[in-house]
Amino acid sequence: MSVGAWSYESTFISPNGIWTASVVNANEIAMGAPTSGTLKLSTGFVFENCNPSFVWSDDSRFVAVPVWQSNRSQKLAIIKVENSKFIYYKKSFRVLELSSFIGGVVSGIDSPIYKPEKFELNLSEIINSI
Repeated sequence: MSVGAWSYESTFISPNGIWTASVVNANEIAMGAPTSGTLKLSTGFVFENCNPSFVWSDDSRFVAVPVWQSNRSQKLAIIKVENSKFIYYKKSFRVLELSSFIGGVVSGIDSPIYKPEKFELNLSEIINSI
């Protein structure tokens, strides 16, 4: 299940049923623009400037979430749930709408409204370094 980049909140239980992640208090970053809020994990971890279009990894160990930067681009943060450590994927994006995180591969669309580009990012090396 995925949530659009213009959503105001989202809550998902991890595939193993142990953890919960929510983006709350999201507001538009500009009139009619996608939203930004606070990611809260049931572990107590809190991360600001997140878009509600996040996904759990199929093994429930990671959350991939778009994070707004000061220049209104996004970075993809990958959070390891058990220790609350995170790392950013090196590339910047326009507006991420994530759909899945299976076998270390995150899939989705960058800029779903204007010139959309589907993508698949193999994050195996990144997630092994966290």
